[in-house]
Amino acid sequence: MSIKKLIVAGWMTLCMITFLTGCLEPVEINKLGIVSGLAVDQTDDGYIVTAQILNPAAISGKTTNALPVYSLKAEGTSIHEAYKKLDDMQSAALSLSHLNVMVINEAFAEAGFAPLLNFSLRRFDVRPDISIVVAKDAAASDILNVITALDLIPANQINISNRVPSRTERLTSYNLYETVDMVNTNTINTVLNAVTLHREQTQLDEDHQLEAGMGNQATQNGSTLNNILDITVPVQLRFEHLAVFQGDKLVGFMNDAEAQLYNMVLGDFKRYDIVTKIEEDYYTSFGVTKIDSKITTDLAQNEATLQLSLSGLIFENTYPIDLTNQENLVVISEHLKSSLAQDMTDFVNKVQTELKSDIFGIGGKAYYQEHHVWKEKEGYWSELFPELTLNIEIELEVNSVGEIGNVTL
Repeated sequence: MSIKKLIVAGWMTLCMITFLTGCLEPVEINKLGIVSGLAVDQTDDGYIVTAQILNPAAISGKTTNALPVYSLKAEGTSIHEAYKKLDDMQSAALSLSHLNVMVINEAFAEAGFAPLLNFSLRRFDVRPDISIVVAKDAAASDILNVITALDLIPANQINISNRVPSRTERLTSYNLYETVDMVNTNTINTVLNAVTLHREQTQLDEDHQLEAGMGNQATQNGSTLNNILDITVPVQLRFEHLAVFQGDKLVGFMNDAEAQLYNMVLGDFKRYDIVTKIEEDYYTSFGVTKIDSKITTDLAQNEATLQLSLSGLIFENTYPIDLTNQENLVVISEHLKSSLAQDMTDFVNKVQTELKSDIFGIGGKAYYQEHHVWKEKEGYWSELFPELTLNIEIELEVNSVGEIGNVTL
């Protein structure tokens, strides 16, 4: 190799070493307050922000007398002001790079949670895969601080529960960016998971003591280790509702049965179960193994059609009928289909008359199926949607009765 080539190679090596020397203004990990969860409660004067921060000493096992997280709380006229006060409370600089979940209370959701989206999107250290949940009938800070046996870091447990929509029909799952997209479009409205506090009877007894001046507020809210020292967990988190929005404003909730119907309309494959009464004294439980959903629009006539096609198997049956007879399976199918059709009709009526929110994305279907008509109507779609005629067509097939045909008792 010539001297000239050696000199060029040397300079290139020096340049590479210069760029690989490390980050600008590095911060040691032990000088960071790593936030795992945020809760935002709106008040009359602003916001109360609660940060759940990892405790490195407890996580590493250096101490056995502390929880793996601790919480700080501050109030401000804006979310940033409250968060800045939290950052000033300790020597370790707060970091949102490992933030899992953000919880908001109903007051904030009803007023519009756009300020939280604004705060989150402007920060470089907030990841797009975090999720937002609504605290129903409870303070967001109380929801964030409930300790569970599955994970002593409460934010982790909320995040895990919030991300299992594939195995339960009651949940949905949208990350930060998907939520922002839904808030900013009129082709579909936002739906978020809602979480509540459930107290067992033993805890209710403690509540009576608390009202009488005894007991402990932390124990009541499930934020101490006492919450997992009994077989019957006193305070539990329940994901039993979905929160419905128009834009960024909360307009109501769906219960768990309605949440299943909502996911059916979207066509998301989940674990669906249909239970129907037959002749008042009997019932049949049906598990869906395949579902197809299709929505077609005809905005010129102000109507749309929902077509649902389901197939599955019988999980349980008390109706005295011979299930080995193929003709009788048709009878069972008709009972199930009739029950589902009635439930779906009632649900659609609630969505259109009470919630008045296009959570089905019918506007989005119209955008693609009849774009020119949609362009004429999108400006006042929120007024048109409640008056839309939504026709429901259901096909249901029982393709298995399980390992046995009949049970004789």
